[in-house]
Amino acid sequence: MDKKKLWAEVKGWTFTILAVLAFRTFLYEAVYIPSGSMIPTLQIGDYVVVEKWAYGARLPFTSAALFDWSSPKRGDIVVLLNPSGGPSTDDLIKRVVAVAGDQVEIRDGHLVVNGRPVERQEQPGPCTYWNLQDRGGWVEEPCLSYVEHLDGHTYRTYCTPGRACGDVPSQTVPPGEVFLAGDHRDHSADSRVFGPVPVNRIKGRAWVALVSWGEHGLRWHRLFHRVDH
Repeated sequence: MDKKKLWAEVKGWTFTILAVLAFRTFLYEAVYIPSGSMIPTLQIGDYVVVEKWAYGARLPFTSAALFDWSSPKRGDIVVLLNPSGGPSTDDLIKRVVAVAGDQVEIRDGHLVVNGRPVERQEQPGPCTYWNLQDRGGWVEEPCLSYVEHLDGHTYRTYCTPGRACGDVPSQTVPPGEVFLAGDHRDHSADSRVFGPVPVNRIKGRAWVALVSWGEHGLRWHRLFHRVDH
């Protein structure tokens, strides 16, 4: 291969690699859901595509903003850099339930924002879900199911029968921060554990479950399943 052809090939591969890196850094990224903190909205084994451009552009591998053109809203499901001292690659995915200036409280899993309980209805009938145990192996577990309505968003939340469902005392969300909660209210380490989170730690908004692997293998019904916000 002569030098001219070699140089053309090197340029082609370099452009391709840079384009892929830019796509992943600024536009979309797939993240794996390893735990049940967002059940039933997201399942263990989901690969979720994140819209990284939804709120702005960030410098790669940092929380520094290049541009901001929007802010997370109540009800949004977001991916964020671990706020509890973990490595920047240890991402979390949670729902925004309160924004800066809001007074927020959770009473036995029931969300209260600015003094008003968020509308919630318990769903009748049996409720179970599949959980992946730490030691491996899937197990079916009981739950209490609710439909919650927050600022035009309608979604389900779960609690465990006979168990306290994640209370948090009333507090005001500081400027530039949001309060996050998992939809599986008593199986989520979220703002009830690490407090409100700075907006600049949010990488993007969950968009679609591209593919999902569960207790019986591939979940065909979750292929390209749009995430309910």
